[in-house]
Amino acid sequence: MACLGLGAGLVSVYGFFVEPLAREFGVGAALLNIGPVALLLVPGVAAPFIGRLADRVPIRNLVLAGATLAMGALLATSRAPTLALAGLGFVVFALGFCCYGPVVVNGLMVKFYPGREARALAIAAIGISLATAVLPPLTGLLLAAFGWRTALALLAGGLLALLWLVVLWGMPGGIVGAPAQERHRVAAAIYRQRPFWLIGFCVALALNASVVLAVSFPPHFANEGYSVAQAGGFLSFAGIAGFVGKACIAWLGDAGRQRAHWLAAAVLGFQVAGFLALLAATDITGVLVAMALVGFGSGAFLPMQAYLNSRYFDAGVIGEVSGAQMPLFLPFALVAAPLAGYVFDRIGSYDPVIAALAAVLALAALLALLLPPASR
Repeated sequence: MACLGLGAGLVSVYGFFVEPLAREFGVGAALLNIGPVALLLVPGVAAPFIGRLADRVPIRNLVLAGATLAMGALLATSRAPTLALAGLGFVVFALGFCCYGPVVVNGLMVKFYPGREARALAIAAIGISLATAVLPPLTGLLLAAFGWRTALALLAGGLLALLWLVVLWGMPGGIVGAPAQERHRVAAAIYRQRPFWLIGFCVALALNASVVLAVSFPPHFANEGYSVAQAGGFLSFAGIAGFVGKACIAWLGDAGRQRAHWLAAAVLGFQVAGFLALLAATDITGVLVAMALVGFGSGAFLPMQAYLNSRYFDAGVIGEVSGAQMPLFLPFALVAAPLAGYVFDRIGSYDPVIAALAAVLALAALLALLLPPASR
Protein backbone atom coordinates (compact mmCIF):
# COMPACT_ATOMS: atom_id res chain seq x y z
CA MET A 1 0.00 0.00 0.00
CA ALA A 2 2.74 2.44 0.96
CA CYS A 3 4.83 1.59 -2.12
CA LEU A 4 1.96 2.24 -4.53
CA GLY A 5 0.83 5.36 -2.69
CA LEU A 6 4.29 6.91 -2.55
CA GLY A 7 5.12 5.92 -6.13
CA ALA A 8 2.13 6.05 -8.44
CA GLY A 9 0.39 8.39 -5.97
CA LEU A 10 3.01 11.07 -6.65
CA VAL A 11 1.53 11.58 -10.12
CA SER A 12 -1.29 13.47 -8.40
CA VAL A 13 1.09 16.30 -7.42
CA TYR A 14 3.08 16.69 -10.64
CA GLY A 15 0.64 19.25 -12.01
CA PHE A 16 1.32 21.56 -9.07
CA PHE A 17 4.94 21.94 -10.18
CA VAL A 18 4.13 22.75 -13.82
CA GLU A 19 3.43 26.46 -13.29
CA PRO A 20 6.45 27.27 -11.07
CA LEU A 21 8.77 25.27 -13.36
CA ALA A 22 7.35 27.00 -16.44
CA ARG A 23 7.85 30.38 -14.78
CA GLU A 24 11.44 29.69 -13.65
CA PHE A 25 12.68 28.07 -16.85
CA GLY A 26 10.55 30.03 -19.33
CA VAL A 27 8.86 27.10 -21.12
CA GLY A 28 5.27 26.10 -21.95
CA ALA A 29 2.96 23.39 -20.67
CA ALA A 30 3.53 21.21 -23.76
CA LEU A 31 7.21 20.77 -22.89
CA LEU A 32 6.64 20.20 -19.18
CA ASN A 33 3.91 17.67 -19.87
CA ILE A 34 6.63 15.44 -21.29
CA GLY A 35 7.61 14.77 -17.65
CA PRO A 36 4.86 12.25 -16.87
CA VAL A 37 5.68 10.48 -20.12
CA ALA A 38 8.74 9.21 -18.28
CA LEU A 39 6.46 7.40 -15.84
CA LEU A 40 5.17 5.32 -18.76
CA LEU A 41 8.10 5.44 -21.16
CA VAL A 42 10.77 4.27 -18.71
CA PRO A 43 8.65 1.41 -17.28
CA GLY A 44 7.69 0.52 -20.84
CA VAL A 45 11.36 -0.15 -21.57
CA ALA A 46 12.48 -1.43 -18.16
CA ALA A 47 9.40 -3.31 -16.88
CA PRO A 48 9.98 -6.54 -18.85
CA PHE A 49 13.35 -6.85 -17.10
CA ILE A 50 12.02 -5.65 -13.73
CA GLY A 51 9.16 -8.16 -13.97
CA ARG A 52 11.64 -10.99 -14.44
CA LEU A 53 13.75 -9.72 -11.54
CA ALA A 54 10.69 -9.64 -9.28
CA ASP A 55 10.25 -13.38 -9.89
CA ARG A 56 13.92 -14.16 -9.29
CA VAL A 57 15.55 -11.92 -6.64
CA PRO A 58 14.69 -11.00 -3.03
CA ILE A 59 11.82 -8.59 -3.49
CA ARG A 60 12.64 -6.45 -0.44
CA ASN A 61 16.08 -5.64 -1.86
CA LEU A 62 14.57 -4.71 -5.22
CA VAL A 63 11.99 -2.40 -3.62
CA LEU A 64 14.48 -0.67 -1.30
CA ALA A 65 16.90 -0.07 -4.16
CA GLY A 66 14.13 1.39 -6.27
CA ALA A 67 12.80 3.65 -3.50
CA THR A 68 16.28 4.98 -2.74
CA LEU A 69 17.01 5.66 -6.40
CA ALA A 70 13.64 7.35 -6.98
CA MET A 71 13.67 9.66 -3.97
CA GLY A 72 17.36 10.42 -4.37
CA ALA A 73 16.59 11.51 -7.92
CA LEU A 74 13.84 13.85 -6.71
CA LEU A 75 16.23 15.36 -4.15
CA ALA A 76 18.73 15.98 -6.93
CA THR A 77 15.98 17.42 -9.14
CA SER A 78 15.10 19.95 -6.45
CA ARG A 79 18.60 21.44 -6.87
CA ALA A 80 18.77 21.21 -10.67
CA PRO A 81 20.07 24.47 -12.21
CA THR A 82 18.60 23.75 -15.66
CA LEU A 83 15.44 22.21 -17.03
CA ALA A 84 17.47 19.51 -18.81
CA LEU A 85 18.96 18.31 -15.52
CA ALA A 86 15.55 18.44 -13.85
CA GLY A 87 14.19 16.27 -16.67
CA LEU A 88 17.07 13.82 -16.27
CA GLY A 89 16.33 13.59 -12.56
CA PHE A 90 12.70 12.78 -13.30
CA VAL A 91 13.74 10.02 -15.72
CA VAL A 92 15.90 8.47 -12.99
CA PHE A 93 12.97 8.79 -10.58
CA ALA A 94 10.81 6.87 -13.07
CA LEU A 95 13.39 4.08 -13.24
CA GLY A 96 13.50 3.77 -9.46
CA PHE A 97 9.71 3.90 -9.23
CA CYS A 98 9.50 0.98 -11.65
CA CYS A 99 11.32 -1.18 -9.05
CA TYR A 100 8.70 -0.57 -6.36
CA GLY A 101 5.66 0.19 -8.51
CA PRO A 102 2.65 -1.79 -9.71
CA VAL A 103 4.52 -4.48 -11.71
CA VAL A 104 6.44 -5.56 -8.59
CA VAL A 105 3.90 -4.89 -5.85
CA ASN A 106 0.82 -6.18 -7.66
CA GLY A 107 2.70 -9.30 -8.69
CA LEU A 108 3.56 -9.89 -5.04
CA MET A 109 -0.10 -9.54 -4.03
CA VAL A 110 -1.26 -12.08 -6.62
CA LYS A 111 1.34 -14.61 -5.47
CA PHE A 112 0.70 -14.16 -1.77
CA TYR A 113 -3.10 -14.26 -1.87
CA PRO A 114 -4.32 -16.93 -4.32
CA GLY A 115 -8.10 -16.91 -4.60
CA ARG A 116 -8.23 -13.47 -2.93
CA GLU A 117 -6.35 -11.50 -5.55
CA ALA A 118 -8.99 -8.80 -6.03
CA ARG A 119 -9.19 -8.01 -2.33
CA ALA A 120 -5.41 -7.95 -1.92
CA LEU A 121 -4.86 -5.80 -5.01
CA ALA A 122 -7.63 -3.36 -4.08
CA ILE A 123 -6.38 -2.95 -0.51
CA ALA A 124 -2.83 -2.39 -1.73
CA ALA A 125 -4.06 0.17 -4.27
CA ILE A 126 -5.87 2.06 -1.51
CA GLY A 127 -2.46 3.55 -0.83
CA ILE A 128 -2.77 5.52 -4.07
CA SER A 129 -6.15 6.90 -2.98
CA LEU A 130 -4.76 7.88 0.41
CA ALA A 131 -1.81 9.56 -1.28
CA THR A 132 -4.16 11.36 -3.68
CA ALA A 133 -6.22 12.58 -0.73
CA VAL A 134 -3.21 13.73 1.34
CA LEU A 135 -0.38 14.73 -1.00
CA PRO A 136 -2.09 17.40 -3.18
CA PRO A 137 -3.16 19.65 -0.28
CA LEU A 138 0.17 19.03 1.48
CA THR A 139 2.05 19.92 -1.69
CA GLY A 140 -0.02 23.06 -2.13
CA LEU A 141 0.86 24.17 1.41
CA LEU A 142 4.57 23.42 0.92
CA LEU A 143 4.66 25.29 -2.38
CA ALA A 144 2.95 28.30 -0.86
CA ALA A 145 5.34 28.33 2.11
CA PHE A 146 8.71 27.40 0.60
CA GLY A 147 8.66 27.42 -3.21
CA TRP A 148 9.01 24.45 -5.53
CA ARG A 149 12.63 23.49 -4.78
CA THR A 150 12.31 23.21 -1.01
CA ALA A 151 8.83 21.69 -1.29
CA LEU A 152 10.14 18.92 -3.57
CA ALA A 153 13.15 18.27 -1.34
CA LEU A 154 10.98 17.99 1.78
CA LEU A 155 8.59 15.61 0.02
CA ALA A 156 11.39 13.39 -1.28
CA GLY A 157 13.28 13.20 2.01
CA GLY A 158 10.19 12.46 4.07
CA LEU A 159 8.86 9.85 1.65
CA LEU A 160 12.23 8.07 1.44
CA ALA A 161 12.36 7.65 5.21
CA LEU A 162 8.76 6.44 5.31
CA LEU A 163 9.31 3.91 2.50
CA TRP A 164 12.35 2.38 4.18
CA LEU A 165 10.52 2.00 7.49
CA VAL A 166 7.46 0.39 5.91
CA VAL A 167 9.38 -1.96 3.60
CA LEU A 168 11.75 -3.20 6.30
CA TRP A 169 8.83 -3.80 8.63
CA GLY A 170 6.27 -5.38 6.32
CA MET A 171 7.80 -6.90 3.18
CA PRO A 172 9.19 -10.46 2.90
CA GLY A 173 12.91 -10.74 2.30
CA GLY A 174 13.03 -13.89 0.18
CA ILE A 175 12.38 -14.74 -3.46
CA VAL A 176 8.73 -15.10 -4.45
CA GLY A 177 8.40 -16.51 -7.93
CA ALA A 178 7.55 -19.24 -10.38
CA PRO A 179 9.07 -22.71 -10.68
CA ALA A 180 12.09 -22.80 -12.99
CA GLN A 181 10.33 -24.73 -15.77
CA GLU A 182 7.41 -22.26 -15.75
CA ARG A 183 9.80 -19.33 -16.09
CA HIS A 184 11.27 -20.78 -19.27
CA ARG A 185 7.86 -21.67 -20.73
CA VAL A 186 5.97 -18.44 -20.11
CA ALA A 187 8.04 -16.06 -22.26
CA ALA A 188 6.94 -17.58 -25.56
CA ALA A 189 3.49 -18.71 -24.45
CA ILE A 190 2.05 -15.41 -23.27
CA TYR A 191 2.44 -13.66 -26.61
CA ARG A 192 0.26 -16.27 -28.30
CA GLN A 193 -2.71 -15.62 -26.01
CA ARG A 194 -5.39 -13.12 -27.02
CA PRO A 195 -6.04 -11.89 -23.44
CA PHE A 196 -2.41 -10.74 -23.18
CA TRP A 197 -2.93 -8.22 -25.97
CA LEU A 198 -6.47 -7.16 -25.06
CA ILE A 199 -5.56 -6.56 -21.41
CA GLY A 200 -2.33 -4.82 -22.37
CA PHE A 201 -3.94 -2.35 -24.77
CA CYS A 202 -6.96 -1.78 -22.50
CA VAL A 203 -4.76 -0.91 -19.53
CA ALA A 204 -2.38 1.13 -21.68
CA LEU A 205 -5.21 3.36 -22.90
CA ALA A 206 -6.79 3.74 -19.47
CA LEU A 207 -3.63 4.44 -17.46
CA ASN A 208 -2.25 6.84 -20.07
CA ALA A 209 -5.53 8.75 -19.81
CA SER A 210 -5.17 8.85 -16.02
CA VAL A 211 -1.62 10.20 -16.24
CA VAL A 212 -2.65 12.93 -18.69
CA LEU A 213 -5.55 13.96 -16.48
CA ALA A 214 -3.44 13.96 -13.31
CA VAL A 215 -1.14 16.48 -15.00
CA SER A 216 -3.95 18.46 -16.62
CA PHE A 217 -6.32 18.85 -13.68
CA PRO A 218 -4.44 21.57 -11.70
CA PRO A 219 -3.94 23.90 -14.70
CA HIS A 220 -7.45 23.08 -15.94
CA PHE A 221 -8.98 24.18 -12.65
CA ALA A 222 -6.75 27.25 -12.53
CA ASN A 223 -7.91 28.12 -16.04
CA GLU A 224 -11.52 27.75 -14.87
CA GLY A 225 -10.93 30.32 -12.12
CA TYR A 226 -10.39 28.05 -9.11
CA SER A 227 -7.53 28.59 -6.65
CA VAL A 228 -4.65 26.17 -6.04
CA ALA A 229 -6.22 25.26 -2.70
CA GLN A 230 -9.55 24.48 -4.38
CA ALA A 231 -7.81 22.40 -7.05
CA GLY A 232 -6.08 20.45 -4.30
CA GLY A 233 -9.44 19.94 -2.63
CA PHE A 234 -11.00 18.61 -5.83
CA LEU A 235 -8.16 16.10 -6.27
CA SER A 236 -8.39 15.12 -2.63
CA PHE A 237 -12.12 14.49 -3.07
CA ALA A 238 -11.36 12.33 -6.10
CA GLY A 239 -8.88 10.40 -3.97
CA ILE A 240 -11.58 9.70 -1.38
CA ALA A 241 -13.91 8.51 -4.15
CA GLY A 242 -11.08 6.30 -5.42
CA PHE A 243 -10.87 4.73 -1.98
CA VAL A 244 -14.55 3.81 -2.29
CA GLY A 245 -13.93 2.39 -5.78
CA LYS A 246 -11.15 0.14 -4.54
CA ALA A 247 -13.32 -1.00 -1.64
CA CYS A 248 -15.97 -2.05 -4.16
CA ILE A 249 -13.37 -4.03 -6.12
CA ALA A 250 -12.26 -5.70 -2.89
CA TRP A 251 -15.88 -6.64 -2.21
CA LEU A 252 -16.96 -7.68 -5.73
CA GLY A 253 -13.78 -8.72 -7.51
CA ASP A 254 -13.20 -12.19 -6.08
CA ALA A 255 -16.87 -13.11 -6.21
CA GLY A 256 -17.18 -11.99 -9.83
CA ARG A 257 -13.93 -13.41 -11.14
CA GLN A 258 -15.62 -15.16 -14.10
CA ARG A 259 -16.99 -11.76 -15.19
CA ALA A 260 -13.84 -9.76 -14.57
CA HIS A 261 -13.98 -8.19 -18.04
CA TRP A 262 -17.46 -6.79 -17.36
CA LEU A 263 -16.23 -5.33 -14.08
CA ALA A 264 -13.32 -3.62 -15.85
CA ALA A 265 -15.63 -2.14 -18.48
CA ALA A 266 -18.01 -0.87 -15.80
CA VAL A 267 -15.36 1.06 -13.88
CA LEU A 268 -14.12 2.59 -17.13
CA GLY A 269 -17.70 3.67 -17.79
CA PHE A 270 -17.71 5.61 -14.51
CA GLN A 271 -14.68 7.55 -15.70
CA VAL A 272 -16.27 8.38 -19.04
CA ALA A 273 -19.36 9.67 -17.24
CA GLY A 274 -17.14 11.75 -14.94
CA PHE A 275 -15.29 13.41 -17.82
CA LEU A 276 -18.53 14.31 -19.53
CA ALA A 277 -19.90 15.68 -16.25
CA LEU A 278 -16.73 17.76 -15.79
CA LEU A 279 -17.18 19.31 -19.22
CA ALA A 280 -20.76 20.24 -18.28
CA ALA A 281 -19.93 21.50 -14.76
CA THR A 282 -20.61 25.18 -14.11
CA ASP A 283 -20.02 25.41 -10.35
CA ILE A 284 -18.22 23.69 -7.48
CA THR A 285 -21.06 21.22 -6.93
CA GLY A 286 -20.88 20.06 -10.54
CA VAL A 287 -17.10 19.71 -10.33
CA LEU A 288 -17.37 17.63 -7.14
CA VAL A 289 -19.92 15.29 -8.75
CA ALA A 290 -17.65 14.88 -11.77
CA MET A 291 -14.56 14.26 -9.63
CA ALA A 292 -16.46 11.69 -7.58
CA LEU A 293 -17.23 9.71 -10.75
CA VAL A 294 -13.70 10.09 -12.11
CA GLY A 295 -12.12 9.21 -8.77
CA PHE A 296 -14.35 6.19 -8.22
CA GLY A 297 -13.68 4.79 -11.69
CA SER A 298 -9.95 5.50 -11.82
CA GLY A 299 -9.44 4.22 -8.28
CA ALA A 300 -11.28 1.00 -9.01
CA PHE A 301 -9.33 0.51 -12.25
CA LEU A 302 -5.83 0.89 -10.78
CA PRO A 303 -5.45 -2.78 -9.73
CA MET A 304 -7.09 -4.05 -12.94
CA GLN A 305 -3.95 -5.00 -14.86
CA ALA A 306 -2.80 -7.52 -12.26
CA TYR A 307 -6.39 -8.56 -11.48
CA LEU A 308 -7.26 -9.29 -15.11
CA ASN A 309 -3.93 -11.01 -15.71
CA SER A 310 -4.52 -13.22 -12.67
CA ARG A 311 -7.72 -14.46 -14.31
CA TYR A 312 -5.91 -15.67 -17.43
CA PHE A 313 -2.30 -16.44 -16.38
CA ASP A 314 -0.56 -18.44 -13.66
CA ALA A 315 0.15 -16.44 -10.49
CA GLY A 316 3.77 -17.54 -10.36
CA VAL A 317 4.68 -15.57 -13.48
CA ILE A 318 2.35 -12.60 -13.03
CA GLY A 319 5.28 -10.19 -12.68
CA GLU A 320 6.74 -11.29 -16.01
CA VAL A 321 3.36 -11.10 -17.76
CA SER A 322 2.61 -7.60 -16.44
CA GLY A 323 6.12 -6.45 -17.28
CA ALA A 324 5.87 -7.82 -20.80
CA GLN A 325 2.72 -5.75 -21.37
CA MET A 326 4.37 -2.46 -20.43
CA PRO A 327 5.94 -1.78 -23.86
CA LEU A 328 2.36 -1.51 -25.16
CA PHE A 329 2.13 1.73 -23.16
CA LEU A 330 4.87 3.39 -25.21
CA PRO A 331 2.99 4.63 -28.32
CA PHE A 332 0.35 6.37 -26.20
CA ALA A 333 2.84 7.64 -23.61
CA LEU A 334 4.98 9.34 -26.24
CA VAL A 335 2.05 11.30 -27.67
CA ALA A 336 -0.70 11.84 -25.12
CA ALA A 337 0.69 14.20 -22.44
CA PRO A 338 2.72 16.45 -24.79
CA LEU A 339 -0.26 16.66 -27.15
CA ALA A 340 -2.49 17.70 -24.25
CA GLY A 341 -0.04 20.47 -23.33
CA TYR A 342 0.16 21.55 -26.97
CA VAL A 343 -3.63 21.81 -27.18
CA PHE A 344 -3.69 23.95 -24.05
CA ASP A 345 -0.91 26.22 -25.32
CA ARG A 346 -2.73 26.74 -28.64
CA ILE A 347 -6.36 26.88 -27.48
CA GLY A 348 -6.05 27.96 -23.84
CA SER A 349 -8.34 25.19 -22.57
CA TYR A 350 -8.15 21.54 -21.58
CA ASP A 351 -11.78 20.88 -22.54
CA PRO A 352 -10.90 19.26 -25.92
CA VAL A 353 -8.36 17.06 -24.11
CA ILE A 354 -10.94 15.88 -21.58
CA ALA A 355 -13.45 15.11 -24.36
CA ALA A 356 -10.85 13.15 -26.33
CA LEU A 357 -9.82 11.15 -23.28
CA ALA A 358 -13.46 10.23 -22.63
CA ALA A 359 -13.49 8.67 -26.10
CA VAL A 360 -10.20 6.87 -25.40
CA LEU A 361 -11.62 5.34 -22.20
CA ALA A 362 -14.75 4.24 -24.06
CA LEU A 363 -12.45 2.37 -26.48
CA ALA A 364 -10.62 0.79 -23.53
CA ALA A 365 -13.97 -0.42 -22.15
CA LEU A 366 -14.74 -2.02 -25.53
CA LEU A 367 -11.42 -3.89 -25.44
CA ALA A 368 -12.27 -5.19 -21.96
CA LEU A 369 -15.62 -6.48 -23.21
CA LEU A 370 -13.85 -8.40 -26.01
CA LEU A 371 -12.04 -10.56 -23.45
CA PRO A 372 -13.26 -14.17 -23.22
CA PRO A 373 -14.74 -15.47 -19.95
CA ALA A 374 -12.03 -15.80 -17.29
CA SER A 375 -10.35 -19.18 -17.10
CA ARG A 376 -9.24 -19.06 -13.45
